[in-house]
Amino acid sequence: MSIISSEAERLYPPEAVDCHGAITIPVYTSDDLAEAYMDGAERQPTNEEIEAGAKAFYEALKPDSYPQWDSDCALRAEYYDAMRLAVKAMQGKATEE
Repeated sequence: MSIISSEAERLYPPEAVDCHGAITIPVYTSDDLAEAYMDGAERQPTNEEIEAGAKAFYEALKPDSYPQWDSDCALRAEYYDAMRLAVKAMQGKATEE
């Protein structure tokens, strides 16, 4: 199960039980869906997502002389910081009026 699917199931269970023990399916309005979309767009990325993005940047930009990401690469922290800055910039652009 993906990170997003796990978070969604934890926060919004697909079914609920009412006070009589009957299973109910929640009904969401378009306002609920719009709010959920905006919450998702503004959420902070997980550490796993930051690591995946940092690794992708590293692999795309590294010279051949650099070590592989999976080795004890001293540059990892810099790539994590760069990825966090990139995400912050993207989210800032997405939320500006």
